Order: sequence, then structure tokens, then C-alpha cells
Amino acid sequence: MKKKRIKSKNKDIGFISSNGLCIDGDILMSCENEHTSGSYLWFQILLTFAATLCTAFMAASFLDMDIYTHTLIYYSAVLSLVFGLIKSSQKIVRFSALGVVLLHLIYLLGRISIIKYGMFVVIDRYLARANQPNSTLGVHLNGISPVDYTYLASNFFVLLITFVALGVAAACVYRIDFPLLFIVTFPVFELGMYWGWEPSMWTVIGLFICWVTVLAMHIINHTTNKAGRKNTFAVHERKRTFYFTSEKQKACFYNVFMKYTVVLISAVLCIIMLFSAVTGFTRPESFAKYRHDISTTVANFSLADIKNAFSDYDGGFDLFGIKTVGGTNGGVLGKTAGISFNGSTALKIETPKFKNTLYLRGYVAGVYGDNSWTPLEVSEKDDTFSDDFEQGGLWVQDMDYDLIQRKYPFLTPQKINVSVLGASKKFVYAPYASLYSSDGNEGDKKMRPTTESYVKLTSTKYSLFYFDTASIVEVPESVPEYIAEETPALSVNKDRGVDSYTEFVHDKYMDVSESDELEQAYRTILSEYLGVSVYHKDEWTYEEICSAIRGYFSDNFTYTLEPGVTPKGEDFIEYFLGTQKEGYCSYFATAGAQLLRKFGYPSRYVEGYVVLSSQLGEPDGDSVYEVSVKDKCAHAWAEVFIDNAGWYPAEFTPGYNNDNPNLTEQEKDPKSVTATTKSTNSSPAATTKSDGQGGNKTVTTTKPANSSKATTTTKKADSTTSGGHGVAVISGAGKGTVSSSSNAEQNSDYDGSFGGIFITLGGLLLIGFGVVLHRDLRIKKMKSELSEGDNKKRTIAVYSYMLKYLKLIGIADSRNVTDLQLCDKLAEKCKEKEINDAAELIEQIGRIAVKAYMSNSVITDEELETALDDLTIIRNKIVLSRLSGVDLLTAKFVHCLY
Repeated sequence: MKKKRIKSKNKDIGFISSNGLCIDGDILMSCENEHTSGSYLWFQILLTFAATLCTAFMAASFLDMDIYTHTLIYYSAVLSLVFGLIKSSQKIVRFSALGVVLLHLIYLLGRISIIKYGMFVVIDRYLARANQPNSTLGVHLNGISPVDYTYLASNFFVLLITFVALGVAAACVYRIDFPLLFIVTFPVFELGMYWGWEPSMWTVIGLFICWVTVLAMHIINHTTNKAGRKNTFAVHERKRTFYFTSEKQKACFYNVFMKYTVVLISAVLCIIMLFSAVTGFTRPESFAKYRHDISTTVANFSLADIKNAFSDYDGGFDLFGIKTVGGTNGGVLGKTAGISFNGSTALKIETPKFKNTLYLRGYVAGVYGDNSWTPLEVSEKDDTFSDDFEQGGLWVQDMDYDLIQRKYPFLTPQKINVSVLGASKKFVYAPYASLYSSDGNEGDKKMRPTTESYVKLTSTKYSLFYFDTASIVEVPESVPEYIAEETPALSVNKDRGVDSYTEFVHDKYMDVSESDELEQAYRTILSEYLGVSVYHKDEWTYEEICSAIRGYFSDNFTYTLEPGVTPKGEDFIEYFLGTQKEGYCSYFATAGAQLLRKFGYPSRYVEGYVVLSSQLGEPDGDSVYEVSVKDKCAHAWAEVFIDNAGWYPAEFTPGYNNDNPNLTEQEKDPKSVTATTKSTNSSPAATTKSDGQGGNKTVTTTKPANSSKATTTTKKADSTTSGGHGVAVISGAGKGTVSSSSNAEQNSDYDGSFGGIFITLGGLLLIGFGVVLHRDLRIKKMKSELSEGDNKKRTIAVYSYMLKYLKLIGIADSRNVTDLQLCDKLAEKCKEKEINDAAELIEQIGRIAVKAYMSNSVITDEELETALDDLTIIRNKIVLSRLSGVDLLTAKFVHCLY
């Protein structure tokens, strides 16, 4: 018969060894020196302060700005202290700490607006240093003087330190938990190390010491808890090991262990640093390469690399639910109040000189719906052209380049080198008429086109050949049609897939949004800018149509970076054309693409970057120019398909006609220091067109009656160019508030910790009043217990207060013994400390107290008076006379014993 195994439960029934010996109760560990747990809490608080302070200063070091040092030190110290003292065994201390925490939370709530904008500043500066695009968040900083950035950021750090201190205290004080400490502090470390930034060395060393110290205690504590025993020590039979299971006994051990660990780790780090300094050892360069490769892999990661189920995933930097692609919104329209720029570098390009504006196409989308542009999905049935292009060794995106190369064999293509930095790592950014299929990379780094629209980025560095189409003729506006009219004719290109792709484009890129306002805009352009009521496409050139649309936008709409959000339930195009009448590039590109379709031209929506020829500066070597393309160059535009020429940009945003209103004059032309005034909205001249009957008809492409509307207002997002020190305006989505800092210098001198110090001091005064009131109540209670009631209760009270008084000078014993045994132990400790006159008093009070506790005998008045006299002697002559000034204050206001 199989015996059933009975699992024993962990109960306080003792431990039975293999020889049958039962150990029931506490095992006394004898130490040569007496160890206490009194200072353990203070070491935990010190550890919390060190970890919090190192984390705060490390985070500040990763920002390209100054943070008030006093703010970091003060709040790290105060919050570490109050969060730690909540664990105190004294109720009044816990109450005071909770009071300070409550006042601190009230202080934070009162400054929530400033903290919010401080968060915007911190994220903006972080993204700027990382060269990451930030077009949805920086708009909140419009109108705020850069002088105030330090003040705002320091206020945000108060909130950051609050969360960090709370998490660290939970890991170091409330429980010994290394994973929690690591989770709270390591992300700050990684935020900088991800980009290769080196934090202050002392913060790294300090944080490392805190990690190792808590980890060492965590391992011991974890092993102890596994013992499963509740008495002071537990014996593990198989491992033949003793374990601490009493919190107080562990605290005594940790009190020594923590000091030892800190000293040991500090010594090891000092030896390592000394070794490095003496030998000159430095980190191998391969480490930097590995870190760069990991960062690049993470940055280039997309769902398409795992599975092609999301072939048109638009990628980009996802911030608060809005993806910022190429500095704009990845086809998402009307979701943000505006865009702004932080001066970060999106791309670096090397190129020969080009004429006019270089459009670097990135995100391409052809389907409008639900207030967004998405790429066109091409089914196998619709794809009648890819095979034809592939047979010619081309991609469909190479068609523009191929047509120019065959029509103008004497032209020499130019080469552009591109490094993608802050821009989205999903798209290839390339000029029009580029040869995408020859990108200079091989293997996994080779570019990957979608069937249609954009080309996927697989390497952040690539090279492309392209034609500067502006060099073909002297009139850049006629380039697409000029190319289309040149030989060879379209019929010659059938083997390259041009015919089938042209049919595909006319079939898929002509859908027009159902909008009454769009129809009204179309009718207005016909009547007031073309001078006709009925449109016939063959009677007009593309440039005439494009010029008329530009004139309509210039005369009736305003360019701004802060148009506000599109109301919920409203169609973006309908609201923009009918009500809003102001916006930035995405707005005009969207409406322009739809209007081109109304006029019979296939069109799409594009996001990328534009570079002015004036930005080239001085050439590098053999007429090669290196340009840092900033986030201010981010742009959206429409592109039009011209039969037998391909896709070309169609610019409708006011102020962008071979210009960029977001750039300063110095940024537009680095060679020129003196800023010049440029007209961003020159009205197109009237053109004359043959009417086909021997006469001429005049086509008006301007609107003289409304010429006063043709003003372009640009709201600068980069407040650093204003140079002003006036009122700081904190603008939000749709409304703004003016801060009280009319003088920016006042904010720069205002230390972010002052307000908190005042609040804390006020709270401490309030708590002080509560402490005094609490002491008075406790003293009255003590006097009442000692002077009122029957003799037994008063005698028991005398014994209780005697123990409290003796504990003040370290004479106590927490073991579970009888009262007489306890008195004997206390008397022995008094003799050890050479307090001989106290031993007899303790034993005498103990005997009277046991009589009161354990018998029905009556406590006489003489016995009570003896006990009271002995307590007075112990209180005044033995205890209080031996306390220092701090101990006296503690005895008076914390323990409330005199």
C-alpha cells in the first residue's frame, strides 16, 4: 500500500531535526558587540536620497539646458526624508511626514499649469538634442520666452523627483526590492545612453552603489522569506543554514551590512577608476559601434520586418496619439492645434548645386477619407505595370528618371547622399526624377519599394542619382508639360510600363471628396480666376490651372502654424475651405490635390522636406554642398501626374513659391548675414491665351478686387528667433493665458525651489503647532494615569512609563520574558553602563507592578508612593540628565515624556 505523503505547513510549532531534537522558540545568537536597529531607517532614507539625487541630476545632464541645482537637491532631500519617515515607529513622526506630503501635493496641484509647460520644455529639449522631429508638441511653447525655459523645466523636475523619490522609497524603505528600484531609476539612465550621451560620472557611480547595495539586501531578504518560519531564527535542515525571520533582527543585521556593502562597492569603484587612470585603459571603440547598431536597429524597426501584413504602416514618431512623419502628421489632418519646430536636424544631404527648390519626397498617399491621407492599396488585379518596369530593371518610382534620361541623353544626372537623422526612419527622402533602384546599398540595406507610392527606408544612409529638372528649360513652371511634349513619344515607352501605369493613375487618383465647399471653390476659380463658367481641360495648360489655384488660396486664405483643431464630426476639407480659411502646408496640399482632381489632373498628397538653393552655402570640395536640413524644412505639398512626364510637385501653400516662410533670412541664405525683405506672395501676372479663332483672350490669374487679402501671416514657432523679453504667453489648443512674468529676467532669477520652501516652511509651522498640541494632550494623559484612578492602575502606569523612560537611554529588552525577568535584564544593563543606582529602583518598581498585575492583593498608598518616587528619580536623575539636547527634544515632542 502506497503511503500518502503529508505536506507540512509552516507553523510556529518548532523545528524537529533528523535526530528527533525539537527546537521550539527563539534561538539566541550571541554577538561580541551589541547591534541595534535604531539607525537602520536613517540609512534607508540616506540610500533613498542618494538614488533620487543621482537620478534627478542624471536626467538634468541629458538636457541641453540648465536646471536649478538647488531645486534638485532640496526636493530630493525633503521628499526622501518625508517618504522615509512615514515608516517611523512614532505616530507623531508619521503624522508630520504625511502632513508635509499632503502640503507638497497641494503645492503641485497649484502649479500644475507651469509643470505642464515645463514638461513640454523638457521633452522639446530632449528631442532637439536627439535630433528627433517634434511638430505636435512644440506648438505649446509658442510665445514663451526661452529665458523662462529653465524656470518651467525646473518646476517639472519637482514632479519628476516626487515620483522617483516615492518609487525609490518603496524599494529601499517600505520593502527591500531591487527590481522596483531598477525599474524606477534605470529608464532615466537609458534615455540618455540610448543616444550615446554620457551622464555625469558621479551620478553613475552613486546610482550603481545604490543598485548593488539594495540588490545584496534583496538577495538575503528573499532567501530569508523563503525559510517560511515566523520565529526569530529558522533552521533550514537540508542547507543546514540559519535564517533571520524577525524584522527587527534583520534590521539589526542590515544596519551593519548596508554600511559594509557601501564601503566595499565604493572601494571597488575607486580601484577600477584608479586602474583606468594609471593604465590609460578606455572603452573599446567596438562598444560604440555595437551601441550604434542596436540603436539603429531599434530605430528602423517596423512591423513589416516581422510580417508584411501591414505593408503600408506609416511608422513615424508616435507622440500623444499623433504620428509625426517628416515633421508633419503622416497624413493625419486637423488633430492638432498646430505645429512648431525645435531646430533639430532631420536630414543631412550632400549634393551638387541645384536651381530653385529641391523637394525631397517621403510619405506619399492618394486616398482621402476620415480626415486623413493614406497610401493607395494596389491589388494583384490592378497591378498591370510592375512586371513591365521590372523587365527594364526599374521600379515604378523610377519612371520620372527613366523618361528624362531617354528624352535628354545629353543630361548628366547628379548624385545626392542622404543621412536620415531626426526624420522618420520609415521613408526614403529623395528628389523628384530619382533613380531609386540604384541606392548604393546592397543586401538587407537595399531600398524596398511599395507597389505604389513611397519607398521604404532600410538604411539611414543612402545615395541616389537624380536629374535637376529645373535645368532643362528656363521656365521651371513648365517643366512637366515641357518634358511631356518632348520626344520620344509615349508609344515608344510601352515596353517600360508607362502606358499601363498611366491608365492605372487616371483610374485610381481621380476620386474627389464630396464637399459643397470644394465645389464652391472650384466654381470660384473658374469664374474669377479663369474667367469661364464651363471648364474644358484641353483649352488650358497645367500651369495655368495651377496658377489659378495658387491665386485663389493666396487671396482668400492665411498661412499660419496654429490653425486650431478641426471640430469633431466636421470634414477637414469642408471646414478648412468654408469656415477656417487658415492653415499650414498640410491644409493647402490637401485642398490643392482635391482641386487638381476637379480640374482633371491625377494628384496625390506628399510629405517630406524642401531645401532652397540659397541654403547651400559654400561648396565642399568639387562643388558638392553639405546641408543640414532642419525640422523647419518639413513640408507637405500636392503632386500632379502629367502624362508622359510622371509625378511632379504642385505647390499651393502661400509663401512657399521658391521660399520657406518658417526660415529666418540667415537660415535661408547662410552666406548673407544681412537679412533682406522678400515678397512671399507675388501675384501671378495676367496671361494671354489664343482662343483658337485667330483672336486672343485674357486669363486673369489675380484677383485685384480682393488684393488686400493676399497677405501671408506666419506665426513663428521658434521663439528663439524673436529675441524678445516681453510677456510670456502660454498658448494651448484654442486659447491662451498670459503668465504673470512680465519681466523675463525675474523668472530667470526665480529659483524653482523657493515656492516649495515657503510651502514647506508654512506646513512645518502648522505641523509644529500640531506637535505642541499633541504633546500637551499626551502630558495631560500621563499625569492623569499617574495621579487618578485606583492604586493598581496607577502602579501599572508607573511601570509602563518607567520602561519608556529607560528606553530613551538604550536600556530595553524586547525578548518575550516575564516582567521580573525583564527587570533583572534591565538592571544588568544598568550595571553594564555603570548606572548602579538605577538597578535597585527598577527591581523595586518591578516587584510592586507584578503584585498589581498578578495578584488580588491591595496596593497600599505607601507602595504607590514608593513607586512614584522611584519613577521621579529614574526620570530626572538617571534618564533626563544623560540625554543630549537633540535627545531631550525627541523625548519632549516625539515621545512626550516630559
